[in-house]
Amino acid sequence: VKVPGVKAAFENPHDSGRVEASMSTVAVSHQGFTCGEPRKLVQGTTVAGKYNYTDNIRGSWMAIDLKQYRLSPEAYCLRSDACQQMHKLRSWRLEGSAEGETWITLKEHVNDAALGGEPFGTAAWTLPGFENVELRHFRIVQTDVNSSGNNFLTCAGLELYGVLRGGAGAEEAMEE
Repeated sequence: VKVPGVKAAFENPHDSGRVEASMSTVAVSHQGFTCGEPRKLVQGTTVAGKYNYTDNIRGSWMAIDLKQYRLSPEAYCLRSDACQQMHKLRSWRLEGSAEGETWITLKEHVNDAALGGEPFGTAAWTLPGFENVELRHFRIVQTDVNSSGNNFLTCAGLELYGVLRGGAGAEEAMEE
């Protein structure tokens, strides 16, 4: 959670407890090492978390709980992981929820190739029509196979933009 006018070194908000990131599953490589951690979804621009993906399961998701904050979303940005030309998201939904039970679709993507083949590629989209909606939970749900034809959901960054309420301040612009 970034507050305008406050200059401080970036600290992963999952590590600090300001938000909670989660994943439907965390993949384990054939060599036996973990290929993802929820914290990597909100790691900022660091490339320390090179790979971040779920198991090869249809309907995989990654989520962020803003805890005491509520966001009226206006745009979002995704960042792929270090894989080059492989496993890029193509079909997914960005969903939001006030309480974590009932989800609304904020944006649906079908065969969207905006996340190109380069490692840590980024793309952003606007979210018109949600300026009067306050949400606490956000998740990316993969709805069809990725660029490699499987169901690994790979994502090393989700940034949310909009009007933030709650926490220590009243109203702040937000970057997650």
